[in-house]
Amino acid sequence: MKNEITIHTKKVKFRTAPEFYGLFFEDINHAADGGLYPEMIRNRAFEDSLVPEGCITDKEQKIFITEHNWPGAFNHGEGMDEWAEAVLPTDIPGWYSENAQMELLTTDTLNQNRKAALRVLFLPHGKIYNIGYCGIPIEKGTASNFYFMVKSNCKTKITISLENTDEEICGQSSFLIEMSREYKRYDCQILAEKTDYNGRICISSEKSCELIIGFTSLLPEKTFKNHGLREDIAIALKNTHAKFLRFPGGCVVEGINEPNAMRFSKTIGPVWERPSVQLMWHYRATNGLGFHEYLQLCEDLKMEAMYVCNCGMDCQARNGGGFSQKITQEYLEEALHALEYALGTSDTPYGKLRAINGRKEPFHLKYVEIGNENWGPEYTKRYELFYRTLKKAYPKVIFISNAHTEREKLTTEFADEHYYDAPEFFLESGNLFDQYDRKGPRIFLGEYAVNGGNTIASMECALAESVFLLGAEKNQDIVRLTAYAPLFQNANYTAWKPNLIVFDNHEVYGIPSYHAISLLGKYRGDEVLTVDEKVEMCPPTYRGVSGIMCEKEGLEIRNVKINGKPIELSSCIYGEARKNQDTGSYHMYYGGERHRFTGKSKEWNEAFESFITDGGRENNALIWGIFGEEELEEYTFEAEVKMQKDNPVTFSIWNHCPNTDAGCNEPRDTNWTVRSVRNQIWKIENGVSMTRSPHMFEKPLTPEEQTPVTIDYTKYNCYKIVCNHFGYTCYINDKLVDQKRHVLHPLVSAVAVQDREHVYLKAVNVDSHDLDIQIKLDCSVDQDGEVEILQGALQEVNSFECKNKISAIKKEIICGNDFVYHIPAHSVNVIKIKK
Repeated sequence: MKNEITIHTKKVKFRTAPEFYGLFFEDINHAADGGLYPEMIRNRAFEDSLVPEGCITDKEQKIFITEHNWPGAFNHGEGMDEWAEAVLPTDIPGWYSENAQMELLTTDTLNQNRKAALRVLFLPHGKIYNIGYCGIPIEKGTASNFYFMVKSNCKTKITISLENTDEEICGQSSFLIEMSREYKRYDCQILAEKTDYNGRICISSEKSCELIIGFTSLLPEKTFKNHGLREDIAIALKNTHAKFLRFPGGCVVEGINEPNAMRFSKTIGPVWERPSVQLMWHYRATNGLGFHEYLQLCEDLKMEAMYVCNCGMDCQARNGGGFSQKITQEYLEEALHALEYALGTSDTPYGKLRAINGRKEPFHLKYVEIGNENWGPEYTKRYELFYRTLKKAYPKVIFISNAHTEREKLTTEFADEHYYDAPEFFLESGNLFDQYDRKGPRIFLGEYAVNGGNTIASMECALAESVFLLGAEKNQDIVRLTAYAPLFQNANYTAWKPNLIVFDNHEVYGIPSYHAISLLGKYRGDEVLTVDEKVEMCPPTYRGVSGIMCEKEGLEIRNVKINGKPIELSSCIYGEARKNQDTGSYHMYYGGERHRFTGKSKEWNEAFESFITDGGRENNALIWGIFGEEELEEYTFEAEVKMQKDNPVTFSIWNHCPNTDAGCNEPRDTNWTVRSVRNQIWKIENGVSMTRSPHMFEKPLTPEEQTPVTIDYTKYNCYKIVCNHFGYTCYINDKLVDQKRHVLHPLVSAVAVQDREHVYLKAVNVDSHDLDIQIKLDCSVDQDGEVEILQGALQEVNSFECKNKISAIKKEIICGNDFVYHIPAHSVNVIKIKK
């Protein structure tokens, strides 16, 4: 038998990590308002159309631009272009009127934290209405609770009604409001008598009057454990069997700039007193889902809480950096207050505030992450300040670093690593953690997902991620926490793909990765067992064209061949290549091709181009030429190159640009970019040769991974790369100088864990064929066993029309201490064996 797995139940490696499988929440894709926090009124605080603090906008308000030159979609508060195009134009996003006039006020607001109010002049029986998040969901027999804060110039009868798409009343409630110069709150409950998920909520007046509305809300009466969150989405979280929740982000922690960065104090107390913030995912949030609600959700789901605090920085990926010392100190105080709110007794200032907000006893908060995706010297000094101060105040809390700050000689309990890549990376990385230093920090896989390749949110992605997770499970002594990212996608407000759970205003489903993670997380066991594996191995498959990059002008290239045949330069991704007709050599220069972005508004395209080229996001000095057009798997590339010592040269191998709609939904370049192309490289810099596969969050190469080379810079040298399925070898003047060997991945990956009664064998088959596996155990077991299987074709996905197309099924099997399991093609399996 080719594939054999032997499980040693008496050779325990270590205990399982109790919170190995977790979740990561970030308010992205309208995940909070209109999602997990089931507010049905969009723009309930009337602030969506306000230009974000610290930003400017174009004449048509298509975009806003931060002081760091990063552009976000705005569309007068409707958000991304496609969101705005899906609704009728209105001056107040989400709101419309009939026989009434609306006006936005920025004075005389409800309280000091509210930036706007809505002034309405009603004619008799006039009304205003809100269309919610692609419709107000109306379902017969369900109740919803409405309230608003309002002042009126007269006494009048107000009717709150739910209407369907035919403007038929599906439920209503009426009450009298008094004439008042001060805001008063009015509440009512509406029982739906019909069903229409594309409805609207209307506010009408019996007679002419002027109302100033300071805040509105419509929430379902029935929520998860009566704590205000949407029940079906919360149940989807519960069914993952996750053991911790990381919140509130993600990039929203840093914000588009300091005024919109995450402050704990903005997310507690009455929701109408919580300041709104403009998120970098192109919409404004009212923070109805705040710190208190996150902690309550963790308790309701029996998950540990992991709070991510801002460490005095805004988003470095969007040209941000460190705040001033004074403001950084404010964020440190915010973090201290947040921990006291969660953990302090009710006689502490913030513990008392928690009690006022309805919770006398402290919550449980086990983990705190200091910052999000921050790096470099600015982060290092802030991490040291925050860690030292917070650890002294709360020594029992476990603190997590964004980076491997132990390399800077700083105390680091956990290091957060993020991996977004193509399936091949995850398939090759099943043994990534095998060689990690056991004396180093423990590892938190804070964000990971297949977000590139030929498919997204598919079975192919779930398989690759499962191989990666089983590799991490084998190393639970050091990899203690994992979380797929992002978590939620409102199907009608998508700013990032893929996401683990997809929903609209009344339905929800999980992508195949959701079902894979839920299956693996369901069977945790107590101990990780030693497993001997004899399985078939195979290399990854890469396909693409070849290219050469340099960072300065002056590189000369001639006599380029692929498989011995002369080949011409087919395009320049950056820069310009001018051919000398006498010598036949290409000379590389700046200029030439420029970024041209498409797919969004003209204003956003041009602003994003400016951000990329002038804002430092990409190397403006990069010159990148592509040779040939046919994508090949195995080939030999040769070129004579004359380079300068101070001009690093990179040979780019298997350049391929996947045609998938994944990642950040921003303007797209009509040409390839460093961000979009999948490739592998051979780089020569400062007399050193190195090979690698570029990744979003890559580790620095060790000295052992760099090879000194001697080059005569006065003449052309012949560079040759021989590429095959097992890697590539690099030659200079026919002398082997470097190579990269692909990591062969097993057709079947496996890990075994046990508790007192059962052994659980988790196995993933990435092959396109069913395989037989000989399974042996060193203990006697019952013959009656069962297996849960997640299986499907690589390209298959789940959808609203077929929510569980890819989902686990149970089967009974015959076991023994030596038996054969027929593992299906393209499947994730958990075999439950009773001792």
